[in-house]
Amino acid sequence: MPRGDKEQILRYEMPTLSCSEESIGTFFLNLDYKIKLYEQINQNLEAMAKQLYDYWFVQFDFPNEEGKPYKSSGGEMLWNDKLKRNIPVGWHCGNLFEIAVFTNGLACQKFRPKDDEVPLPVIKIREMHDGISVDTEEVTSNIPESVKVYNGDVLFSWSASLEVMLWAYGLGGLNQHIFKVTSANDFPKSFYYFQLLDYVDVFKKMAEARKTTMGHITQDHLQQSTIAIPDNKDIADKFEELISPIFKQIVKLQEEISNLIKQRDELLPLLMNGQITIE
Repeated sequence: MPRGDKEQILRYEMPTLSCSEESIGTFFLNLDYKIKLYEQINQNLEAMAKQLYDYWFVQFDFPNEEGKPYKSSGGEMLWNDKLKRNIPVGWHCGNLFEIAVFTNGLACQKFRPKDDEVPLPVIKIREMHDGISVDTEEVTSNIPESVKVYNGDVLFSWSASLEVMLWAYGLGGLNQHIFKVTSANDFPKSFYYFQLLDYVDVFKKMAEARKTTMGHITQDHLQQSTIAIPDNKDIADKFEELISPIFKQIVKLQEEISNLIKQRDELLPLLMNGQITIE
């Protein structure tokens, strides 16, 4: 391996940047900083909401009638054989179908847009990870409302990649292998979102224990799920009052992140080519 010549290295002249180049660099550094800051805020918001969910619905320290933590304040608990744990009196063992409706997406390649209509982007697992891009496929806007996805909707990829998310990348059409999750029996979004998020971890742990890869989740898997559900939905509604503003803020920040990324990617080539300048 050739050795470097110290004197030759020290004689190398570093290129100097013009004021415009320095301005471009500062501009994009600020954009990237803002994107990372918003991403961090969203991570903190989600962690805060999840911690509150665990406190209320895993540890069962939701506020009792006096506003005190139920279990820690001596709230009555009963053993449940199906759940293999104690749950509060007035709760029962149910499944995910009791609190949520799971609507599968379409085989969108069969619903290509016509030339005279405005298409919708197809939401696949890749879009769940990265958002809408120039490579995203398109589907006709004339698809059932049940498979149209709006910002704030809950999505659950059930094949290969088991993930749950709040969608925040704009109106789109849902592809197969992803469920759009909506309310059943008037249970609020925050409740079924975190219950599902928790149960996805259960599926993953089951696969890990068997040393297999969980290929996909079927309707039977969801039917066989076991979760603790309050007989009185008021507890879930009170939780929704606290979490709903957090969810709205998460979606709003993700929309801003997407706009900043789009702005950065569109401006960079124009600035570098001198087609536009920063003042």
